[in-house]
Amino acid sequence: MCSKVLSFSVRGEWKQFLILTRHFFHRLFQNDMVDFEDQMLERLIGILALLGFFCGLLSYGFLNHYGWVPDTGTSWVEKCAFMTFCMLVMALVAVLEWDIIFPDARDYKNLYVLPLKTRTLFGAKFTSLILLVGLFALSMIFFSTPVFVAYLPQWQSSNLLFLFVFGLVHILSLFLATSFAFFFNVFLMGIFMTLLGYKLFNRISIYIRSFLLLGYVFLIILYLRILAYGVGYFLPSEKLKGNTPIMQTLINYFPPLWFTDLYETLLGNTNLPFHGTWERALIGLITMIGVFSLATGISYRHFIKRLGTSQKNRVHLQKLRSIIARGFDWTFLRNSVQRAVFHFYSQTLKTSMFHKMRLASYVAVGVGLILILIAPKLGDPNTLLEVNKTTLSVPLIFSFFLLLGIRGIVNVPISLEANWIFQITEQENIQHYISGLRKGIFFLNLLPLFTLLFIFYSFIWDGMTAFYHCLYCLTVSVFVMEVFFLTFTKVPFACSYLPGKEKIQLFWIAYLFGFLAYISLMSWIEWMLLKAPSKSGFLIFLGSVLLVILGIRIFQVLIFYKKYSIKYEEEPEPVIVGLYYKIPKHKRRIKRK
Repeated sequence: MCSKVLSFSVRGEWKQFLILTRHFFHRLFQNDMVDFEDQMLERLIGILALLGFFCGLLSYGFLNHYGWVPDTGTSWVEKCAFMTFCMLVMALVAVLEWDIIFPDARDYKNLYVLPLKTRTLFGAKFTSLILLVGLFALSMIFFSTPVFVAYLPQWQSSNLLFLFVFGLVHILSLFLATSFAFFFNVFLMGIFMTLLGYKLFNRISIYIRSFLLLGYVFLIILYLRILAYGVGYFLPSEKLKGNTPIMQTLINYFPPLWFTDLYETLLGNTNLPFHGTWERALIGLITMIGVFSLATGISYRHFIKRLGTSQKNRVHLQKLRSIIARGFDWTFLRNSVQRAVFHFYSQTLKTSMFHKMRLASYVAVGVGLILILIAPKLGDPNTLLEVNKTTLSVPLIFSFFLLLGIRGIVNVPISLEANWIFQITEQENIQHYISGLRKGIFFLNLLPLFTLLFIFYSFIWDGMTAFYHCLYCLTVSVFVMEVFFLTFTKVPFACSYLPGKEKIQLFWIAYLFGFLAYISLMSWIEWMLLKAPSKSGFLIFLGSVLLVILGIRIFQVLIFYKKYSIKYEEEPEPVIVGLYYKIPKHKRRIKRK
């Protein structure tokens, strides 16, 4: 009887484990950074297929010369290079999933009241993360494994069993390497959570996460650029030859080398210059998994302590803030519609983690491009402090991606129910809705950005040069904002949105060339204006840009806004497209009486 009850209990716990694992796995694709709730399966398959195809091409590019050149024990270089890319991709995925790695308050509130064992909850969460790592690892392994098996084992053994073993070692090594990269970010999250405390960590986690996102995007772009130009483009070969400290640092702090050693050790190759570091790989992976278990336990204990308690709202300097807000509204937001849209935009960016992280992803790409742009000049740091085209283009790149991100996120609603108040109070002239949004972007995003840049440039340049530079970039950025929102007729964050309408996959080449032309032209113009002995050229250029902006505003107010109203619902493309064909006049038959 006891055995039957125990068997029933085990089967029930196993069923709970499977259901929770599936629940947590689905939640990994519905987080604050990437919302795959709409067409989740199609997008995921597309991303994994593209990643797998690129990894196949990358491995072929690394190994194709082994088709005629024997492998004399040097293939570990290509293995390490390929493993580095896979680990970078997995680290980036971990940052994108950072907010959902640990069970959150919603999970605990829904699951705590159920008859679940703690080990079932934690085990399901850990298994869902392993499935995520395995899914991405499988996509990177799927096309690369046949390439590695086709080129490398032939120089060691022609035995079919060895081919099979080689393939298994390749799969196992890459899976362990990507797992290490994923759980390393979990390790960082646990460390920050422990040092900063749960409450403070929740407040600043977005900044830590954005920094890590920026770092990994930069490393991936740097990796691709090294593939194109070679290591010598960034680190001259004469600095590498005989430089023992650099090589020792790589061995000690470069995990792909550890897993490459594990790869070769499993194949029986022990003649690597850094043989023995495979132990660090296994110890590091076990440590990361242990930190995940410890941090999950800490978060669970923190939730239990807070269960049943209410947080008191603290008001800091409420009276001063109210005075400043009223003064700002009276000065710049005299119209009630502008005031409503401005504050709705402000509060959404302040409270919505999803929109903040999506905006941070755009900014991270821009900063990554900036870092790639200045990386070749790191050998001579003085050039980074001089007035040249590179330093002049940095604020333009940053502000461009900031505005591009804002243009993208204002289309995504925070809640579709939020637009009902705008619908029942809608005014006939829609210019105030867009004006409130433009003022929000200017005062909340562009003006603080260039104020900080002015302070920074004032320390490295003279004050007037810094002033003209920031004024120039601010004016150009306002012009870019006008272009981006030229035909925008929505309330930000309150209207429905159909993904994919931009058709970036079709026009990305045109967008890329347009961006490069914009950055090159604007930085060249500013460079020529700064070189001129008189600064009157700046006034002429800025006046011309302001006139163009004024012309855009006149066109919008007198023509465009009179033809359109606020678009609350995005219309999908019709399933059946009618041609609405009309017979030309010269082919019409004249009816005779």
